[in-house]
Amino acid sequence: MRAADADRIQAAQLLTEAAAQGQLPMPEYEERLTKAYAAKTYGELERLSADLPVAFSATRNTGPAHPAPSTLLLAIMSGFERRGRWNVPKRLTSFTLFGGGVIDLRYADFTSPDVEIHSYSIFGGQTILLPPEVNVDVHGVGVMGAFDHGVDDIGSPGAPHVTIRGFSLWGSVGIKRKKRKAT
Repeated sequence: MRAADADRIQAAQLLTEAAAQGQLPMPEYEERLTKAYAAKTYGELERLSADLPVAFSATRNTGPAHPAPSTLLLAIMSGFERRGRWNVPKRLTSFTLFGGGVIDLRYADFTSPDVEIHSYSIFGGQTILLPPEVNVDVHGVGVMGAFDHGVDDIGSPGAPHVTIRGFSLWGSVGIKRKKRKAT
């Protein structure tokens, strides 16, 4: 049977949990994660986790994926950080005013195959860190500031698609691909 986006996301979360518990070394985790996002059938997904204590099974599918609720990250003369393991919502808005922030998607669980990030920075700065496998589109503008467009937009087939929109006024929004640290 053909797997759906929700099934691929579930398998990716299972692999992330296994890597966090030290059951998968980072290079193997990244290889399996790429295969999970490209999987077309339940069988392919099951083979990726067959040697893990909690294996993926088609019976675990509870229907369509339910994205995490929209989130606002706000830093006014302060800062925010979203790092480590967290649920990425379908829509995320970040705003800095005389402040700074970091949105690190490398270890995060995607709850939707398509994610929109709206980043606004006024007299402040933000950094968005992307894992190697996600696909990305950047549509932002810097006015007397910078909105980074230098990131490679192509990731792995079937991986989540992240669209980043926004603007910076006398500030910056930096977007970088960064590998996960080996454990």
